[in-house]
Amino acid sequence: MTDDIFGSKTMKRMNYVFLMVLVFSIALTAATAANARQPKPTGMFSDMAYNDEGGDLLGTEIFVTYARDGYFVVYQSSEGEPTTPVVVPATISGTSIKFSVPKSIDPRGNFVGTIGLQELTGSFSGNKEVIHLKRKASYWQ
Repeated sequence: MTDDIFGSKTMKRMNYVFLMVLVFSIALTAATAANARQPKPTGMFSDMAYNDEGGDLLGTEIFVTYARDGYFVVYQSSEGEPTTPVVVPATISGTSIKFSVPKSIDPRGNFVGTIGLQELTGSFSGNKEVIHLKRKASYWQ
């Protein structure tokens, strides 16, 4: 018996090719979906707002940016009157962020947090209070 164009060898080869294309497509889709969910590390994160009752400016702003030497944070906080903004290097790995603020600017010191799609959450080593900063425009804009 001879194999025609739709014989078993040809069908096996076609099934193999189809299976390989299917596996490759699934792997590519999974990789693309994983990258799509990874939040962009750069951006403005803020909870700074004017308090009408006390007439004070309260909150924290963290602007994460990138330069040829790596990631940097422009940091400013306010507990009534805003501090001088400071630029400090940041370490970012995946969604984790770490940076240190000079004690002269903020005595709370080192910050460790997580960058999400909608917010940055984390705490300073000086008080461990967890802060939630929304990804949004700066108070100053």
